[in-house]
This record gives sequence, C-alpha cells and structure tokens, in this order.
Amino acid sequence: MERAVLALLCAALLLALCGCGMFQEEYVVVGDYVPAEAPSRSEERITVTRLSELREALLEMVSAGETERSIAFDAGYAGEISEDIASACWQVRTQDALCAYCVENISYDLKKIVNYMEAHFSIRYSEAVCVPTEVLRRPYSSGIDELLREMIAAGERNRVVLIDRSTYSAEGMEELVSTVYRADPILAPREPEAAVMMLSGSGMQRLYEINLDYGMDDAERRARLEALASLAPFEGLELEELDEAHRALAAAETLAAGCVYDPQGANDLYSALIGGSADDEGMAFAYVRLCALLGVSAQVVYGQRNWKDYSWNIVSVDGSFYHVDPALCAAGDYENGFLLRDERMWEDCRWDVSAYPPCTGDLSWHALAVMDGLIEEENAPEAQDEEENAPDAQDEEENAPDAAVEQDGNENSTDF
Repeated sequence: MERAVLALLCAALLLALCGCGMFQEEYVVVGDYVPAEAPSRSEERITVTRLSELREALLEMVSAGETERSIAFDAGYAGEISEDIASACWQVRTQDALCAYCVENISYDLKKIVNYMEAHFSIRYSEAVCVPTEVLRRPYSSGIDELLREMIAAGERNRVVLIDRSTYSAEGMEELVSTVYRADPILAPREPEAAVMMLSGSGMQRLYEINLDYGMDDAERRARLEALASLAPFEGLELEELDEAHRALAAAETLAAGCVYDPQGANDLYSALIGGSADDEGMAFAYVRLCALLGVSAQVVYGQRNWKDYSWNIVSVDGSFYHVDPALCAAGDYENGFLLRDERMWEDCRWDVSAYPPCTGDLSWHALAVMDGLIEEENAPEAQDEEENAPDAQDEEENAPDAAVEQDGNENSTDF
C-alpha cells in the first residue's frame, strides 16, 4: 500500500515538472516581442485599421523627423495590406509637400506576428535640405509678412515654411519679401534679393524654401547696421518746438545736406546716409529713416518720372498726405519737391494711385517759407505770375486812347 502511494506521488511530481517546463518555454517566446524597457518614440508601435490611418502615421513619422518606426495592422484591417503600404508610400512621397521636399526613400519590412501583421518602416532623408523638424509650419498664409520681417531683421539667409493653405506662388513670395522690406527699409542696410523654391502638396498646401542674399557677409551687415544706428543727425534740434511739417522739412534738408543724388548710384539706405550719394530709391529709403527718427510717418512710392522708373516719398503731416521728392530737394528745388499735392505731382510723374493714399493737403513749401519769414508773400509764384501777366500800367497808358487827342479832335471838328 505504501509503495503504491509513493508511486502515485512520484508520478504527480513528474507531471508537475513537465508542465512548468512547457509554461516556461511559452513565456520566453512572448518575451521576445515585449521589451522589458519602455520603447523610445522611434521604436513605438502603433496600430492602424485602414489606409488613411497608415498614411497619417507615415506623415507623422516624417514631421517628427523619425527614421525608424513599426506600424501594426489590426487583425480586422480593412484592405489589402501589401497594396495599401505601396499606395501610402506613394501618396506620402508625391502628395505631401514636406515629404516631397526632404524624403529620399521609404522602405519597409512586412512580417506576421502571431495573429496580426507588422511593418517596420525606414525613411532616408535628403542631406541637401534642412531636417523636417526645422521646417516652420503655418495653417494659413496670414501673418507670413511678419515672419519675413523677423527674418530680414535677424539677417537670416534661409528658412523653410510649410503652409497648409496658401495661394502664394514662388514669384509672389519673392515680391512679398520686397514689399516687406520697402515698407520698413530700416530692417537691413540694403534690400535683400530673394530666391524662393516652392513645392505643392494636395489641396492648397505649399512649402517655400526662402533664400535671401544681402549682398554682403554677416560681419559687414552688422557693421553697417551699427553705423546706421549710431547716426544722430538731429542733435541739438529742439523737436518739441517743431510741428510735423517742419519736422518733415528738417528730414529733407538734412538729407539734402549730406547726400548727393546720383541717377546711377546705389539704391540702398547705407549709401545715402553713410556713403553720401545714392539714386532716387536710396534717397527715398533714407528719407523714411530720417522721418522715423523725427516721429514722422513716411513711405516709399514706386512710379515713373518722365516715363522712367523713379522713386520718391509720401509723408503724413497733420493727418494729410503729401508727396516729397528727396532728389529734387537735394538739388535745392523745394518748390517742386516738397509737400506737393497729387495734381501737381501728376504733371511729371505717374504711379498706381490705388496703392497709395491720396495727397490732398493744403500745405506747401512756399507756405512754410512765408510762415518762417524766409520769403515775402508778394514773391509767391502765383502772385508773381499774375504780376508778370498783368498789363503794364505804362503800356495801358500808351495803348489807351489819348484823351488830349480826342479832346483836340473834338475841338477841331467843332471849328469845322
């Protein structure tokens, strides 16, 4: 009896040992697919159920700049997995501007794990462009002008911007760079030359690689900015005693005293204020800068004089707008170059009147000169013209019928 019980105990112990061995082997197999440590983001596995989710997972991978990622396909995946992988890779490469810009190749390894499929994706990025994480993303193109302004002010030479909804062409973006600078020429010593490469994605998605050339290296750009910042052209001027009209005049006179107009000269702010000579555009930039130092609002006008491209300014004085031509002022012709109305400026110049405020103010350089006692009121051009065109008193006397002759004639006729 004791021998039988002992045999049964030995048999049970043997069965228990065999069972532990089987469970241990199954646990090791599972352990191969469940790492003990938390995975990093590049090794994180996500699960997709359809093609659209697979495409979004790949786009997210590119946006994050990841090179490796495993993607699991749900057991109930809606679609043919191999075909959908090929389609998703093609769509990502051709229909997304960011991927078209920076992705060179997408490869994958598909395998079955227990009851689901898993693909390990590898992405190779182009070394000739910036990495995806350095690309600035914007939902709309509104505010892109402020971004360009910051870029110019910081002296940045390259920036890549991805906009989900944009209508700008590459040429339109280049023109916007010019518009931003011309609205505020204090941003840089000279206008940067813009070269923009654009890639289109699905819908209105656009990617812009913006390259700016300042015509000088960073050290020279900083030195010129420092030289411009150190200028103090109005030291000793009692600004509180000057109204806006006289401040605008002070800016014009200061520029005329320090800069010579050269039609073939440089067209930048630095040449006008530091170099001492510039063309009409350079002088217009300089006038904006000087007006800003005096608290006067001015802008550059792009048009034509005598049918040739020409630049001048519009200045705001006491709520009204006037034309100012710094080149004419530099030649001493303030009568025809300072505080002009549209109709007077239209005699020699043409511009897009819809792009600029109408200049209809009542002031003029002559009115200021009379106010300041620099000229006599009777020397006004209008009065002088009237005086010149008026009949001379002596001429009137000579041309008038001679009263004496008439009287003599009448006496003679009476005699007859």
